[in-house]
Amino acid sequence: MTAIAPTDRPVAPAHAERTLGIGAVLSATIFWSFGSIFGKLADVQGVTLGFWRMWIATGVMTLVVLVTRRIPSLDDVRRASVLGVLFGFNIVAFFITLEHTTVLIALIIGSLTPVVALPIAVLFMGERLTWVKGLCAAAATGGVVAAVLSAPPTDDGSNSLEGYLWAVAALLIWVVYLLANKRVRAHVETVRLRWVLSFVGALTVSVIALFARPDLGEMQGKDWLWVVLLSIGPGILGHGLLTWAQPRVDSSVSSVLIQAEPVGATFWAWLFLDEGVSAMQVAAMSVVVVALAVLAYSEARDRVIVVDEAIG
Repeated sequence: MTAIAPTDRPVAPAHAERTLGIGAVLSATIFWSFGSIFGKLADVQGVTLGFWRMWIATGVMTLVVLVTRRIPSLDDVRRASVLGVLFGFNIVAFFITLEHTTVLIALIIGSLTPVVALPIAVLFMGERLTWVKGLCAAAATGGVVAAVLSAPPTDDGSNSLEGYLWAVAALLIWVVYLLANKRVRAHVETVRLRWVLSFVGALTVSVIALFARPDLGEMQGKDWLWVVLLSIGPGILGHGLLTWAQPRVDSSVSSVLIQAEPVGATFWAWLFLDEGVSAMQVAAMSVVVVALAVLAYSEARDRVIVVDEAIG
């Protein structure tokens, strides 16, 4: 038996749509957890990395829309263009952050996403605030911060004020993007939206490159491998899963669930970049995993879920 949400829009059983949406968000974080690792392994400037990452993703998404015959309409482009600009700026800001700070600092500041996103989603988007959401957000965020702060010292490079400022900029752009994505997604189908975001994002990064004048030809050898993997894994698959999940999961919930990304990134940094992992980190990351598991279980059991207009 279904119920009617406060918005008076149609609703569907939670165990079908909401559970799939939660699974998609958590799967997205697995792909994203490789993002900072691939970015570090491709030892190039942030703007250069963002430029090639976006255009490679655009090329792949162009093939996808042609094969699936889901070519975006002018209305789709109009609705999603601003979101694509935000996406492009976020990509560049994050990769520039990695130029001036360690992966750990980028993760610390990025872990504040639910602190910023949750109250905005509740106050301005009409999403529900429950004790479970609040406690899980606090526990997950605190666990991520404790995990990265307790990491053993590394020779990753020095941290600078410029790096901190870029990290904060990336965080704020990401929160706006995450919340706006849900609104746009209600009107634009997943594949079409991802193409627009990739294309407009690539144009945005290209404009930034005109002013920043990076060496776009500095990519060599294995750099191309890491950028291609970055474009397809965290880029197309990770963001594609989040986009598909947006109508099925509250933004206040997804902003907490994506805190699984820093946990995975810490593990991959230990495995591929030889960064040490302390006992305190393991304990803190365990807290994050438990908090996310509790939130995912609670949301999946919720009996009411709003079904947006474009649920495809």
